[in-house]
Amino acid sequence: MSAELREQIQSSLGTAYTIERELGGGGMSRTYVAMEQALSRRVVVKVLSPELAAGVSVERFRREIMLAAKLQHPHVVPVLSSGDANGLPWFTMPFVEGESLRHRLARGPLGIGEITGILRDVARALEFAHGHGVVHRDIKPDNVLLAGSSATVTDFGIAKAITAARTGPEGATLTMAGTSIGSPAYMAPEQAAGDPNIDHRSDIYAFGCMAYDLLAGRPPFIGSSPAKLLGAHLGETPRDIRELRPDVPPALADLVMRSLAKDPDHRPGQASDLVRVLDSVTSSGSSTAAPAILAPRIRAGRALAVWAGATALVGLTAWAASVVVGLPTWVLPGSLGVMLAGLPAIVFTAWVQRTTQKAYTATPTFTPGGTPTGQGTLLTLAMKASPHVSWHRTWMGGAIAVGSFVVLVVGFMVMRAMGIGPAGSLIGRGTFGAREKLIVADFRSPSSDSTLGATVAEAIRTDLTQSASLSVMTRAAVRDVMQLMRKDPGASMLYETAREVATREGAKALLDGSVERVGSGYVVSARLVSSLDGGELATFRVTAANDAELISSLGKLAKDVRERVGESLKTIRDTKALERVTTASLPALKKYVEGMYVIEALDDRQRGRAMLYEAVAIDSTFAMAWRRIAASYAGQGSGRAAQMAAIEKAYRYRDRLSDNERLTTEAGYHSYGPNPDLEKTLAAYEALLERDSVSSPALNNGGIRYLAMRNLARSEELLRRATAIPEPFGGSFGNLIQAQVAQGKFGR
Repeated sequence: MSAELREQIQSSLGTAYTIERELGGGGMSRTYVAMEQALSRRVVVKVLSPELAAGVSVERFRREIMLAAKLQHPHVVPVLSSGDANGLPWFTMPFVEGESLRHRLARGPLGIGEITGILRDVARALEFAHGHGVVHRDIKPDNVLLAGSSATVTDFGIAKAITAARTGPEGATLTMAGTSIGSPAYMAPEQAAGDPNIDHRSDIYAFGCMAYDLLAGRPPFIGSSPAKLLGAHLGETPRDIRELRPDVPPALADLVMRSLAKDPDHRPGQASDLVRVLDSVTSSGSSTAAPAILAPRIRAGRALAVWAGATALVGLTAWAASVVVGLPTWVLPGSLGVMLAGLPAIVFTAWVQRTTQKAYTATPTFTPGGTPTGQGTLLTLAMKASPHVSWHRTWMGGAIAVGSFVVLVVGFMVMRAMGIGPAGSLIGRGTFGAREKLIVADFRSPSSDSTLGATVAEAIRTDLTQSASLSVMTRAAVRDVMQLMRKDPGASMLYETAREVATREGAKALLDGSVERVGSGYVVSARLVSSLDGGELATFRVTAANDAELISSLGKLAKDVRERVGESLKTIRDTKALERVTTASLPALKKYVEGMYVIEALDDRQRGRAMLYEAVAIDSTFAMAWRRIAASYAGQGSGRAAQMAAIEKAYRYRDRLSDNERLTTEAGYHSYGPNPDLEKTLAAYEALLERDSVSSPALNNGGIRYLAMRNLARSEELLRRATAIPEPFGGSFGNLIQAQVAQGKFGR
């Protein structure tokens, strides 16, 4: 068909023109480049498409096209001649060296200065044509040709000639036949409605659509079908061009939006108004910035690399701050969660940018009516989202999210320190002071295991002794107080008894709780109670799936207590896990608690020691049990070998003790072990005093060792401190007297 049509046109042109090649064409015509033999110049031959030619009077078309041929203006491509080839009207125009504005847009976005120049040339062409009574009716980038820095408008009067030459029934429109005279993406509302009385103001609307396209990278409306586009022109308000291209000079932006008014009376009245405004747009507004969507695109790989680097930096910062400052444990996973939440935004932004830029910069294809083709659902979604999605907004959103998380963390720490809200600590509220004394009551046991409550209490008590903010009374100290209160020291210390002890000893609070059996697991509940009025200060709850998890769960509960009291989160984090300072075996811990009860409450060292041996048989690394075995032999005339073996075991596994217990064990080993070393003993006691300045063993035993070394001043200093602490060891007074006598201090 193409070859036959070319031969048909060449035959009609005769020898005056020689067709060289076909350029293609839009919905209304086929376009060829031909050589005009008489003047040796190239011209463009446009042949009306057979679909349109079927309903057009050739003679009337020729008369109308000759009216357009009278237009002679630097920015108008004139009609040179016309004719018909067996009923197909054709006309010739000068061949403009250059490219169409549509092809120029396909190579990339334009700067404001370049856009203003093009629009000014088009407006001058419209001004001249309208002054001669010619309305274009199809202003669009395809009909604007660029030659150097100048723009010219082609196909003036063609649409009018086709309409006027129609031979169909009165009132019929070409749109009804499926082909519109004009392009739906740039068509004025009155033109879309089929108004037969349209005037030059339809060109001003199309001019506004084209200007919008040049500035924003897309026409005012985007639709997947001509009907949707025409409906948008009739009833939808386009977004303000300044939202899509903030650098548009105000005068130009106002001109574009006024040109897009639905009512022709609200548009600029004449093309001369367009020229006047465009002449007033100064170079100060001639930015070369492109629309956000057409700005140089960040590649997805680079964006992901930036995100990954930022995530690593945020995670490293959160980890370092948690270690150095002591932030809550949820800060690190929370910060990584915030960064991971940004990944979908990165991917979505990259997809929108890539899809829309590809769509805007690709050479468009059109239906016979001038509608862009190939706009699927995903492309439509990307193009609708593109005005709202940019890398700047994505990065800003990420920065805001990270900043908000930082504010949350800082707010949490401030509220914790000041005792405000649910994050407020007891120290922050003034309820607790530094090194507040605490009593741990025996927890209520489940009916299936009557000894579990005391075991749980001892585990929590042991963990709480690592606290820098609490002074936890040992079970032995509590039994001594109970004996002074004329209570059975071997009795269970449940809530009422524990509160009496706490009140007598001036303890600020006591920790009470219960253990419940749920299937094969446990639920441990605890409450921190004021010893003065019995008021509940805080509650805690942990669960364990089985026996193996119970001890680690109790360690978590103890840390929760310390955190709520207000201890430094860094200090809490740096302490050893409960299973590391006791044992990971619940049966071994039960035997240990039972054995210590027999030794301390019933004063039966032999039977209690046997139970401790059962504990270390279950867990041979149970350093605390080994230390208590060694201590149980002290003062006996026999069992020296067993004592040495036990203390060596305790020393070997000393890393499985709390720091205070470890230093006490090291001091005992160097004092009573197989190779006594007085200097190492004193070094261990001095290190213990740095951690706990009121440690009775360090003060008393250290004072005795300094006395043996004849460091009398240091000996007296430590022993004086030993007698001044609450609940001093009775022997410290006699030891102090010895130190004073050794210095010749009598009667003091």
